[in-house]
Amino acid sequence: MLYTLFSSPSSCDFSLLLKVLNKHDDLLLIQDGVLAGLNNSKFMKKIIKIKEKIKLLIFAIDDDILARGLDLNISNKIIRINYEQFVDLVIKNKQQIIW
Repeated sequence: MLYTLFSSPSSCDFSLLLKVLNKHDDLLLIQDGVLAGLNNSKFMKKIIKIKEKIKLLIFAIDDDILARGLDLNISNKIIRINYEQFVDLVIKNKQQIIW
């Protein structure tokens, strides 16, 4: 399943999002959701803990990272993708939940 985080992790129930993630799910950070991928942030630390427990791939839209001036501040645990790869990710995951 693909979980897509559109909003800032501080403006949603980010802890609940992490609790519902299962093995082999994908997490996509898009728009203000890319803030969850900041190096050493409390959100990224929580993502890393979950990633250690389950096989979880974390993606972020590169254009959204660049638009927010976060190019050098995003964790290397995040897979940066373009919009074409985003479409591939949506096709791969038949079920999707948007946060």
